[in-house]
Amino acid sequence: MVRVRNIRYLLAAGLTLDDVRVFLPCLDGDVAAAPPSEKGLRVALERLAVLNERIAAQTEARDRLEAQIGERAGPWPTA
Repeated sequence: MVRVRNIRYLLAAGLTLDDVRVFLPCLDGDVAAAPPSEKGLRVALERLAVLNERIAAQTEARDRLEAQIGERAGPWPTA
């Protein structure tokens, strides 16, 4: 049960199943409180970079779409 909870925790943090493999040796303990290994930290930093790139790309796409709508429909309501 602890292993499953830890896998879900890592997936919810944005890691992939392939990324989680790096953490196999510590999945039966407290993953969140354990000091990160060099390899685990590298995987997490790489995943963070990928997520930041995706967020930036989506933000740019949203801004372009919002600008196009604003040009054609007047002021765009913010949510």
